[in-house]
Amino acid sequence: MLKLDIVGVDCNQNHVFPKFANLKQLELQLREDYLYNLSCFMKASPNLQRLVLKLDEAIMMPHVPREIRNYTPKSPHHHLKVVEIVGYRGRKGDVQRVMYLVKNALALEKIVIDPVPRWCVWPSEKDRGAEEVEKEKKAREHAVQHLKGKVPSTIEFVCL
Repeated sequence: MLKLDIVGVDCNQNHVFPKFANLKQLELQLREDYLYNLSCFMKASPNLQRLVLKLDEAIMMPHVPREIRNYTPKSPHHHLKVVEIVGYRGRKGDVQRVMYLVKNALALEKIVIDPVPRWCVWPSEKDRGAEEVEKEKKAREHAVQHLKGKVPSTIEFVCL
């Protein structure tokens, strides 16, 4: 298992990732607009079975060209079975990320969508505030409306 916080890490398309041949579970906290970083980690982890993406919406890097932020090479993955997306907000990048995983994770069995940023320590809904709880509610509705129908019936779709 490997847990990495790569929020604020600049994207370098020429960087060669080491192979994580024995890695079975990967947790990445990343900016919500960086699909390229995700594809690099997927390619470097050929035996990955579980992927948890913690999407950080607070930090955006507008100086990075959009074509680099959204660059997603096709990389078929043959062992990834479970994907959990935490901090889902229903933005274009969120939908794009899920569809990238559906298309490239050939053994995918389950996708879990969780709009609550669980890496933040909030004991209860009350502590998150009404505005945050409302964002989570809208994100759940968005996931059901815009993702559930796009995910093949062979993949279990769970929205928390």
